[in-house]
Amino acid sequence: RKLLAKRTADSFLRQIVETGYFHCDPHPGNLCVNKEGQLVFYDYGMMDELKPNVREGFREFCIALFKGGPFADDITVSSSAKDMVSAVEKMGVLAKGADRLASAKLARFFIRNFKNIQQGKKGANIKTTIGSDLLTLTDDKGGTVFRFPSTFTFIFRAFASIDGIGKGLDPQYDIGKLAQPFIEVFTATSDNGTDLEKFMGRFGQATGLNVKDINTAVTTPRKIAYIEETVREMEQGNLKIRVRCLENERALERLSLSSDVNQALLTASLLVSVGLATEVFLVSALMYAGASGMGLKAFMGMGKVSKFDKKQAKYSQQSFDQE
Repeated sequence: RKLLAKRTADSFLRQIVETGYFHCDPHPGNLCVNKEGQLVFYDYGMMDELKPNVREGFREFCIALFKGGPFADDITVSSSAKDMVSAVEKMGVLAKGADRLASAKLARFFIRNFKNIQQGKKGANIKTTIGSDLLTLTDDKGGTVFRFPSTFTFIFRAFASIDGIGKGLDPQYDIGKLAQPFIEVFTATSDNGTDLEKFMGRFGQATGLNVKDINTAVTTPRKIAYIEETVREMEQGNLKIRVRCLENERALERLSLSSDVNQALLTASLLVSVGLATEVFLVSALMYAGASGMGLKAFMGMGKVSKFDKKQAKYSQQSFDQE
């Protein structure tokens, strides 16, 4: 049963990652096992194929997510985060022009959280860890930056079916852990990944040496060269540092909302004063009607301010441990 559970995961990953052509409805009624223990799929009425950009992007996303294994160091995670942002942008999930800094920070959180779960650790709360950056990406003012192709609906459906079958066969089934060796083999046998990464993967599997120690020994010269290059860029004045204070941006946004409310209240007060001062009934009625409209606008503005404050409190950053 445990072997069958693993084969269901492998079959799903091979369809999605390798071929890009997959069964959209692999529920238990559409799967069986022959005498040799091989999986047999039925009912090919619901099949789908990933578009080339989605297929390549999804492969790069998986490679970035599993790169370095559960114990990947910070440099690997940061590098993978940049690759992941590029991958989701290639798939069309992330809109071009989205905040790259906030996107990379979200990707780093996602990768580190995933690897912590692989190690058996508890995942962090995204809202309390990177709430301000998440709010920047999900703010409706600039339009949504996340959009999922329709094909993903079928991928999620197939994933849910495969996950349910696997857990039914093996209570310890975890497709995230089963995907790690699959992606490592895929990376080593495909054109993805550098020659060094492929060699390190094969060397670690053959010798059983500590991958973390080998990685530290191999990457130390690269780290030193990176620091030297950064210092040189600073000395030459070529390094541009972008500083962004999200708290100030939110404060200015709230100030703008409050200013609209105050302006509406002042206008309403002015109209009421004019209405009280004039003796012409028609003019007075028009002034009172205008004041009522401004009062309604001010009331709606106060509702926007209250909604803004609640949203800020919901996404307020309370934890600074991003790892």
